[in-house]
Amino acid sequence: MKRIVIILIALIAITSCQDYLDVNKDPNNASQTTPALTLPAGIASAAGQFASYYNIVGGMWVQYWTQNNGSNQYKNIDSYNVQQSTLNTNFNELYSGSLEDLQYVRDESKKAGDWSLYLMGTVMQCYVFQMLADTYDQIAFDEALHGSEILHPNYRSGQQVYDSLIVRLDDALSKDFDAITVTNPGSSDFLFGGSVTSWIQFANTLKLKIYLRQVYARPEVANPGIQGLYDNGAEFLAESAAMTQFVDQENKSNPLYECDQRKLNTAQNIKASKTFMDFLLNNSDPRVDALFIPGSGGQKGLEQGNFGAPTTVVNPATISRALIQATDPVYFLSAAESYFLQAEAAARGFGSDDEKELYEAGISAAFEQLGLDASDAEALFQTGGPYEYPGADLDSNLKAIMTQKWVALAGFEGMEAFFERNRTGYPAHTDLDYSDAGYELGTLVYPIGGSSGTGNFPMRLLFPETEQNRNPNTPSQVPFTTKVWWDKNDD
Repeated sequence: MKRIVIILIALIAITSCQDYLDVNKDPNNASQTTPALTLPAGIASAAGQFASYYNIVGGMWVQYWTQNNGSNQYKNIDSYNVQQSTLNTNFNELYSGSLEDLQYVRDESKKAGDWSLYLMGTVMQCYVFQMLADTYDQIAFDEALHGSEILHPNYRSGQQVYDSLIVRLDDALSKDFDAITVTNPGSSDFLFGGSVTSWIQFANTLKLKIYLRQVYARPEVANPGIQGLYDNGAEFLAESAAMTQFVDQENKSNPLYECDQRKLNTAQNIKASKTFMDFLLNNSDPRVDALFIPGSGGQKGLEQGNFGAPTTVVNPATISRALIQATDPVYFLSAAESYFLQAEAAARGFGSDDEKELYEAGISAAFEQLGLDASDAEALFQTGGPYEYPGADLDSNLKAIMTQKWVALAGFEGMEAFFERNRTGYPAHTDLDYSDAGYELGTLVYPIGGSSGTGNFPMRLLFPETEQNRNPNTPSQVPFTTKVWWDKNDD
């Protein structure tokens, strides 16, 4: 078993950097394996994609990071020059790797009545499907993963996907985990070491996220869904759903480190955005030193999208760069994110837990995730501190919760931060420049080198060209500035 796990870890960085094949690869012709051995492959494949290039896209679009002005690796992402080829490889790997592997886990464990593995495969697959639906708005779903039986799967709307994900999660949660046929995958479970209790909490927290995502678009679905979780005594994650099995060796390290630094032989591409850096510094937030390596002049950010600045004008050595380490975990759903989801639910009137305590628990968990002392967090959210919970009207409370969620997701969950920014409007977008009167720290500016026109911020990715070339049922492209279905907050 240990040998198999090591091999799977070694594949993570490879799968995040090279092309994988068709999303219609036949899962029925897999080589001999078992659900317990396939589960870590499905988790590792998802980690390889979401922690690397998807994370970079999200991280630049919510302005944690910006492209170094001394290099060009992510210039298209930073400038909003979104193409049909953007993340083609990663999209394909999620279908042909992660989703296919997890479907095998679901199918075979269901046949055997091995409900613990069925739960794990289902929850992880639902997580991947939700991330894809939020990124592209429509995805191949129920007709995907059927190999030669369905060569050209139809796409489903994000709303249809969401409804089906709830059904799948409820089905998995309803099983008998004490049945004699249930096994414990142990170390093959990269996230919780075989703990069914933790996977149940992961499922409940994922359901809470799915419902909260719909609070503006479909309150008639979201509100009773959230209430049902609390009425049924659902327990949520107090630990991170994270993959931690990385070592500082080639092809065995954190996927972002492997692809951005080891494979490119440079650590200079991803620099601190002035947007995020100024917010942290102004609030004396010690997380700045856990997220960035200071430049020659100390901690300093580069204006978002200022990759065209001549190095004689802006010396790249003076700008802080992202602190990305080979052994960093990959967070699918962090404890901090879980607490902020619960804080938002409480602020909206759900459950009996105290919203302020949940908000503060989220900040503390974010500090602990970075190896910092919780007392440092307390100094910021105590009475009179810059992160003190307002305890006022809903809008003020939500702004505080979502701003701290934005900070907490930095470096690890870029796409989730992007989705939540679009859903809630926090941090806000602005057409102002950093130096303009009225600019509020932490507000997202239009990048200096932007190519979409001032004020035209990304809201989604385009359907990959590989999909449009192979599958005639791929929907027609819409502009990447078009909101996805649940983004109704300011309509």
